[in-house]
Amino acid sequence: MKIIKIHHPLKKELNLSQPLVIAMGFFDGLHLGHQKVINSAREISEKKNLPLAVITYDHKPELVYKKMQGNDKRYITVYQDKMQLLNQLGVDYVFYINYSYAFQSQSPQMFVDDYLVQNFNADTVVAGFDHTYGDKNADMDLLPTYAKHRFEVVQVAPNLINNKKISSTRIRRNLEDGHIETVNKLLGRHFKNDGVIVHGYARGRELGYPTINIDYDGLQMMPSIGVYVTKVRIGNEWFEGMASIGRNETFGENNPITLEINLLNFNRNVYGETVRVEWLYKIRNQVKFTGIDNLIKQMDQDKIITERFFKNI
Repeated sequence: MKIIKIHHPLKKELNLSQPLVIAMGFFDGLHLGHQKVINSAREISEKKNLPLAVITYDHKPELVYKKMQGNDKRYITVYQDKMQLLNQLGVDYVFYINYSYAFQSQSPQMFVDDYLVQNFNADTVVAGFDHTYGDKNADMDLLPTYAKHRFEVVQVAPNLINNKKISSTRIRRNLEDGHIETVNKLLGRHFKNDGVIVHGYARGRELGYPTINIDYDGLQMMPSIGVYVTKVRIGNEWFEGMASIGRNETFGENNPITLEINLLNFNRNVYGETVRVEWLYKIRNQVKFTGIDNLIKQMDQDKIITERFFKNI
């Protein structure tokens, strides 16, 4: 897969040798709805024996026109993950566009003429029914008007679960609510994040539950504060574990949010290892305990639930 990074305005033509089937979208999460769009485009590309391309952006378009804070600034999938998933979906080219005010300000006709036709050599353009491309008048219903019969336009209907549209917004809401099983269902895979094992306060060891402390990408959304069943990959091995993401309120107020995972049947020095965490099930919310003994009793229960989860699957 070839990634072509683009800054508006284009300084030189790309001179692609073949027409392309192009899927358009920001694709944060690359959930089942996004996969439906890209798979539809791939089927067309295979039928026409043409390469498959994706147009996507380096950040959320909203950054251009509003102030964003907290989780609004974060992503379900960060850059490396998005590119890896696109590659797995059979994409040949990614046009990775810097979404700037200047890019957004071009007219829909200019975008179609300069990008889709002249530079991207579009044979067919595929997107979700609600996809827009900058201007308020730039929707999929109007795209055939701007195309002027120079390429085909295909709208993809929404993908539904429980009669509700699968969307990045829905996934973000469920992440914030801790509904990790719903998130995984909408993604079509386990929600995951990568990080590096770093030193913590070693409290878990004192409690009889030593943990790995993970420094994760601050640009990625995380599940809400609480205790979860997880799988962790270290090197090429996977381990079962229970994760706590939160402020450790039992040990004081206003602590930073940390991610700590107790791996079952594990006893190694793994500081500095890069790990992948997959989130499977939420056990409970974070609780401020009165006394260490009560915390240990709860952790004993958390471990039983974690072991039972893996035994049942």
